[in-house]
Amino acid sequence: MSKLTDAQRTQIFWAATVIAVAVSLLQGAITTLVEICETEGLWTIRFSLGRREHLWWSAIAIALVASFGCMVLSFLAGNNNDSLGIILLASASSLAVFRYAWPAWRNRHYCSNRWAAWTGPSRTGIDTILVPFIKGNDPWPILSKEVPVMKRHPVDIRLPIFRSNLIADDPTDILKARKRLMDTITGQSEKQPDEKSEIPLVPDDKTGLYAPIHSNKSASLLWGTHIGFSPRVSRSILAVPQRLLRSSPLTSSGHDGQPVCLAHGILGRNKGLEPYSFILNLNPSKFEEKCVQWPRPSKVLRTYYREEMNAAYGGLGSVFVDAATELALLLADSSHSLIEDWLSLRMEHQDHALNNQLARLGASDEELKVLYRLSYAAMLVSLSAHRKGRKWRPEMKLFMAYWKKYKGEEMPVWMGEAAIAERIWQEENGAGDTDLDALIEAVLYKIDSPRSV
Repeated sequence: MSKLTDAQRTQIFWAATVIAVAVSLLQGAITTLVEICETEGLWTIRFSLGRREHLWWSAIAIALVASFGCMVLSFLAGNNNDSLGIILLASASSLAVFRYAWPAWRNRHYCSNRWAAWTGPSRTGIDTILVPFIKGNDPWPILSKEVPVMKRHPVDIRLPIFRSNLIADDPTDILKARKRLMDTITGQSEKQPDEKSEIPLVPDDKTGLYAPIHSNKSASLLWGTHIGFSPRVSRSILAVPQRLLRSSPLTSSGHDGQPVCLAHGILGRNKGLEPYSFILNLNPSKFEEKCVQWPRPSKVLRTYYREEMNAAYGGLGSVFVDAATELALLLADSSHSLIEDWLSLRMEHQDHALNNQLARLGASDEELKVLYRLSYAAMLVSLSAHRKGRKWRPEMKLFMAYWKKYKGEEMPVWMGEAAIAERIWQEENGAGDTDLDALIEAVLYKIDSPRSV
């Protein structure tokens, strides 16, 4: 070290100083951006940044350690005035590593799953007068062009760093703007858009619409990247307490809030038109015993999680609260990789392709509605039986069990189709060694005589 000249020692000192100042500015900018996103409700940007928190905090920590090393080198070379700088940089480096970088690395899988839980495909109700616009093969790129959409909600705003061909606007905003454009052209603001035009009873998969479709009723639309829309955080996030939206969330009782945040993201996107009508009656002990997550250590949190879910969804009835509570508990007992795989396969949603297929095979509106009402039961059974690579929600197995037990009627004619037999085989085969029948029985436990569908 004594061989270093005064000029070299000075260069090392200033290099350490420049690194420390640059890192401080970068850390301040990132922290400020995060606070702005959380304060202004820019949750798509915030959660997108969250997926990379471990990377930027690691970069900051490494830079501070490098600055600290340069300062120590300068001190050992004879710059005795650097002792205070060494102490300060040692403190800053330790803080960056142990307070920020390490927790960020531990939470990286959760932040990735949080993005998937909140930005996956959404199920949205479409008003009666807007449904006729959704027709044809892959209509959304056409509908979104040359339409003056409404001002975007803060939740929808994304970082304009990379240009994407995906549609950034909300589908309901696009349809409303299209209707305003048509009204301006025709000069008849009260006229509905060509209601007499033929709307197929069974929509094409690319429209995103669930069957059945009627000209005098609202429709249910599943939209997301699979039909050309850019991912964004669900607007239902506005109803979630901010304590659950942090990188290390907590429930009101002080327990780990990660599973509750993931559950809110899922439930905010998959309700459908009549969430108060879901069919579900859990036998918790039997359901827990048959899950792949057994022995379900998080079951002791049932009371605390139920309080959270009742505060959020109590208005939708006890069945919905039960489903939301069980979903959060299952997520708490599932590995990050299992949750990632389950969400990537869109298993939280009613199977849109199956819905369209059954409508083509002649399923009645009543039968399609039973499938919808069983969709939350299918979601819970799906997650409780899921292993990586399994692709089939047990919707037909659930439908069969419910129909036999509570309808007391012969199976619909379309159940005899080869395609349905193959689907049932796929559901059974995909469950592996999991007792699928026992899980289904546990979610249909002591259901009263079914309500009218």
